[in-house]
Amino acid sequence: MIKYIFLFLPILSWGQSFAPEPGVLGSTAIHKDSSVFIAWANNAVVTRGPMNLPVPSVGNTTYGIDSDATGEADGTGVVSLGDGGSVVLTFPAPINNGVGPDFAVFENGFTDHYIELAFVEVSSDGVNFFRFESTSEIQTQVQLTNFDTLNCRYVNNFAGKYRARYGTPFDIEELALTPGLDVNAITHVKIIDVVGTLDPTYARYDGQGTIINDPYPTSFDSGGFDLDAVGVIHAAEIGLIEQGLSVSIYPNPTTGILFIEGNQEYSIQVFNSEGRLLIDTTIDQKIDLSEFEPGIYYVAIHSKESKFVKRIVKM
Repeated sequence: MIKYIFLFLPILSWGQSFAPEPGVLGSTAIHKDSSVFIAWANNAVVTRGPMNLPVPSVGNTTYGIDSDATGEADGTGVVSLGDGGSVVLTFPAPINNGVGPDFAVFENGFTDHYIELAFVEVSSDGVNFFRFESTSEIQTQVQLTNFDTLNCRYVNNFAGKYRARYGTPFDIEELALTPGLDVNAITHVKIIDVVGTLDPTYARYDGQGTIINDPYPTSFDSGGFDLDAVGVIHAAEIGLIEQGLSVSIYPNPTTGILFIEGNQEYSIQVFNSEGRLLIDTTIDQKIDLSEFEPGIYYVAIHSKESKFVKRIVKM
């Protein structure tokens, strides 16, 4: 739901097994401006859920429109799913299974400790969807209400783990052995609101069969999970020429030196896998990565009209 300012009650839970909030050592949160994002969802189809599942007469959520879930994350333009509502997103090119996380989901939580959760599923045919196994360590004795908070360290593989402008990452490698799923051609991502009630008649469960307790009910037109955006980290590469640039970058993988050749003026930036800028130059012949550790790097090529980001493996 769209968040309001309230008096926070104590954070309720028992474990702390998972990654912490943005800015804390060990966090997996990815800022919306990170250069690791090479594309964003460009189409969304929303199926609204009710404002209060046990009372369908109050109607479904209405906040936002389908297209609010597309394009770059901004923390404000969102679509609200309602209890158990969902949205299916597609992309300019299929997402593939690279090294590390492959896409990230953005919600609009205004603080690290106000969390609304959603399941995440992927498909390579648009028909058969497969869910990331989620884990909740949130206590199940006392119902969290719309005035309660919880710590993101208590949940894993749920969208909504992180506050606005920070994406929750998902690694397709976790589904690599799933029959019927081509992990190198993910065409659809589905986000499904978690109905956070402890009432077993309507409750939702994590991958271990534990009831999921998140703020409930949220009986507003903006109730339920609020999807801001889905950013792509690894995808089938769109040709450089199609992006308005004719550039060659080689070799890839590299042991240190990258050669860059093109037919126009452009600038070059190199980022590590966490989005930190390492090199910013207009030199158009070669880039030396020798001083950096082996791993994944991103080379961003900019002209006046176009931008292209290429993933590089440093051996």
